[in-house]
Amino acid sequence: MVNKKNIIRFILIVIIALFIAGYLYEEYQAKIYLDQVSGNSITVNQVEYNYEIHGKGDYIVIVDGASGESILNKRQLMERFDGKARLFFYDRPGYGGTKGEFKTPKEIAEDLHFIFRRFGWKMEFILLGEEYGSLVMQEYLHLYPDEVIGGIFINPVGQMLGKDEIIRYTDMRSASFSSKEIMGMAGLPRLMQNMGILDFFDDVRLENEEDLKFYSNLRLSKAFMKAMKTELDHMASAKSIEVKPGLMGDSPFYLITSSRNSDRFNQETYLSYSSDSNVFTVQDSVAEVMLERPQDVVSNLYGILDKIIRSSFR
Repeated sequence: MVNKKNIIRFILIVIIALFIAGYLYEEYQAKIYLDQVSGNSITVNQVEYNYEIHGKGDYIVIVDGASGESILNKRQLMERFDGKARLFFYDRPGYGGTKGEFKTPKEIAEDLHFIFRRFGWKMEFILLGEEYGSLVMQEYLHLYPDEVIGGIFINPVGQMLGKDEIIRYTDMRSASFSSKEIMGMAGLPRLMQNMGILDFFDDVRLENEEDLKFYSNLRLSKAFMKAMKTELDHMASAKSIEVKPGLMGDSPFYLITSSRNSDRFNQETYLSYSSDSNVFTVQDSVAEVMLERPQDVVSNLYGILDKIIRSSFR
């Protein structure tokens, strides 16, 4: 005769064993992807920033990506950029190799300024920021306008912080985090993603499968989602950063946006920063321009550099 208690005990043991196996799988896989960092480190105001410099040249471009940026975003630009400038990449607190507590965009801008002083660099920069990264670049521009010789803002959202439209945007981006975190305790989302059972990121367009695998596994890591959620929450609750017309004078400024984002975030206002402004439009389906359309970012950066170089000979 079958002992029902033994069957129930066996089932419970199997469930617990599967949960433990899933948990260990999740922790192991998350560590693999979270530990993929490169570059150097420098400590400023209790944060150990991870940074990397790519290229050669007299001009320096500060690069700051959207919420959820990673080493993959850097690689996309590094592989395509071969201009007469150095690209300065860094990780914000919570991402990559940077260690420390959350800081506001303004606090990060101040830290970057201090870092560049320590490097002994000529304090003239081209700002390149996307979405959350544009907040840091906008704060840098407002704090140190005399140091900015050009800028590219990609889907900037500073003046919409704390408003209904940005709250809807951040809610949409973080809507699935809770369920992914709960199921992620047993490694289920990662397992389904890697086995091809379910694609959580079918709206992302990348050129090869390896990049998509890296992107997906990183985005499914609890620590990474926590860093993203912190930044998205800040965007939903912070005070707006208003545009200051004419702050850049006639230094070149490019806005990269989509028709949808331009309308809902009133982004054409940013063109008033400079008397020499241009707009480049990508398709509405592109979520992260640096990641999915790096060639467009690089071509616009070449355009900025060309204008700056030509103006230096006048």
